[in-house]
Amino acid sequence: MCTLILGLETIGRGSVILAANRDEDPVRPSAPPAVLRDEPRVVGGRDLLKGGTWLALRGRRAAIAMLNRRGESDTPDPGRRSRGLLALDVAAAGDGTPDAARRLAEHAARKGEFAPFSLLFASPEGSWLLTNDGAGAREAVSIAPGWHAITHADLDDPSEPRTRWLTGRLESHAPRSPAEAERSLLALLSAHGDEAPGRGEPAPPVCLHAGPMRTVSAAIVLLAADGARYVHIEGRPCTGVALDCTHLLEAATPARGERP
Repeated sequence: MCTLILGLETIGRGSVILAANRDEDPVRPSAPPAVLRDEPRVVGGRDLLKGGTWLALRGRRAAIAMLNRRGESDTPDPGRRSRGLLALDVAAAGDGTPDAARRLAEHAARKGEFAPFSLLFASPEGSWLLTNDGAGAREAVSIAPGWHAITHADLDDPSEPRTRWLTGRLESHAPRSPAEAERSLLALLSAHGDEAPGRGEPAPPVCLHAGPMRTVSAAIVLLAADGARYVHIEGRPCTGVALDCTHLLEAATPARGERP
């Protein structure tokens, strides 16, 4: 992921809504969402080059997003482990609680085996962010309720143009329903920089059509006590087809008389 919007308790108590664009080399092979692990149930797209994922869902319980980060040690190193594999490990960690996932992530990232990243864990039970500049990880920090945005720098970083524009648009955003929230966040993911400027400054593109890294897919995830929703958009969010992948989050119910 390269641009991510996160809402904690913005559409109801204990709710999490996540909307993100994946910006990548368009020739890098990947597969759309599928079951990546059965026990525990982990769902997400797969990077066919390294085997990891940019967004993993642990059933209906948590979403784990991996974002590339600018850092002091971001020179490509083929000996480093894939960041996407760490996202998979965190999604499958322990009993699925925020604390269990945090412990595994901090232990794994402390070794400095990864290129710079920001790893986001979002759940109605608690949310945190772990960052690594490539030399080692900082301690994970909890994320407060409200709207947040992150790209390749810090969470809610006002010096990063996309983050500043998104947080400005979200500052007074109060959707009246999950459906309204989904529509409004999709519009933000689809922004091309030619929309009406906010606070007197030009709007930066969020949906990228040109350059070596382009928007190749998007996702919207809703997690709450009374249900979940997972939408994957294959291609750019401005034109791509939205696929409802919520059914992947549930293990199949065995037929009567069949062993689970």
